Amino acid sequence: MVQSNGVTLALWDRPGGAGLPIVLIHGNTASKEAFRALFAEPALAGRRLIAFDLPGCGESPDAADPAGTYTLPALGTIIADVLRRLGAERAIVVGWSMGGHLAIQSLLNGANPSGIVLTGTPPCGPDPAEIAATFLPVEGAEVMSMPDPSPEQMASFLKLVYAPSEPSETIVRHAQRSDGRLRSHIFAHIFATPDLEPQRVTIAKWKRPFALIQGRDEPFFRPAEQDQLNWNHLWRGATQWVEGAGHAPFIADPKRYATLLAAFVTDIENRTA
Repeated sequence: MVQSNGVTLALWDRPGGAGLPIVLIHGNTASKEAFRALFAEPALAGRRLIAFDLPGCGESPDAADPAGTYTLPALGTIIADVLRRLGAERAIVVGWSMGGHLAIQSLLNGANPSGIVLTGTPPCGPDPAEIAATFLPVEGAEVMSMPDPSPEQMASFLKLVYAPSEPSETIVRHAQRSDGRLRSHIFAHIFATPDLEPQRVTIAKWKRPFALIQGRDEPFFRPAEQDQLNWNHLWRGATQWVEGAGHAPFIADPKRYATLLAAFVTDIENRTA
């Protein structure tokens, strides 16, 4: 467990060698359990891997102050603080889905990692019109902002998130246990705070490398459109695809995903050696 800004976070922290650590940030209605397969991949052997449950997710307690904690800036500040507390300020931060939005936001709240990997994250918002234009109207996606979805809605959402794989029993249990106030508060705050810096602007200003590792069959948005953004330091100049994978390619094909992630980290280490 780690304490940060009044919240307690459950985490996995696997020791590694002298290379850059990798910090994994999960998505909406998920937990660190989503990244379990990556901890067993040979391509990442010997590297320090850190994955933690956001407040109200997985094994982390619900926030005592939901309105003050479940916002992009507050969670971005928590992430930056956790990196400092774990001695991982120069980590490679991997953000999946909502975790990718939080990784971008953390750059405005004190984080300065050596690189960022986005998976299942279309950098957009906080403008509601931009969010509506970016995300596809797929059945099940409405759960991302619902405080209390029905069991049928949750099942539909999980099928969409983890296809073509089947979510593990732990992943399902953590989704069912997740604090629905996180889902509702984070979107309510976005729509009520028009002066939040657009994430596309944050990306364009940042001076360190980004990587896009993306499932070819992403259901929530058109991932090829990300290549059109002003990245400045986009790794290999384009999205790196995981064929046959959807929103969670590190589950559908952990070997391919881990190989790409390891290559990105090694490239950054070689640049700074």
